[in-house]
Amino acid sequence: MAAAKEEMVAALLARLEGAEEAARQQCAELSRQLEELQERLTAAQRRMERLSIAREELAALAADDEPDDAKPGDSVGSGGRHNDVAAHSAGPGEAPGPTRPALRGLRKETVVLLASSDKPLRARDVVRALGQQDVRGRVEGMRARLKRLVSDGWLVEREQGLFTIASGVNGFAGEGNTATD
Repeated sequence: MAAAKEEMVAALLARLEGAEEAARQQCAELSRQLEELQERLTAAQRRMERLSIAREELAALAADDEPDDAKPGDSVGSGGRHNDVAAHSAGPGEAPGPTRPALRGLRKETVVLLASSDKPLRARDVVRALGQQDVRGRVEGMRARLKRLVSDGWLVEREQGLFTIASGVNGFAGEGNTATD
């Protein structure tokens, strides 16, 4: 009877060992599938971020190109950027200052914010201060906008990523005119 009991225990152990090996293989397969899905998810998230940035940039460019008093059928000009550059309105005996593209919409709000700030700001700080959602796409879009404002002469980048109002811009009219300090 003891021999029969030992054979039964041995048979159960063999079945358990087989079931354990099958479970181990299933775990390995599921783990491989999970890694593949994680890679696909990461790629999809990167694409979503890039598309979000592109959409925000296109919307910003469209907003920058729309004159406040635009009428249907009015042309903004060729090249997609403002062609309405206004020169510094020099007073008697003053030398004309630099010319800067007109400010409208979010570009104007951004310059006003930085002009009123007592310290340089990062793109993330500007996004938050303007009440926008603090997400990567918005921050990257704002960083690009700030860099364009630097190249347009409205802002300066004191050190990498820190933006402030350019010298010579203090009481701007928002339509491209500048006032000297």
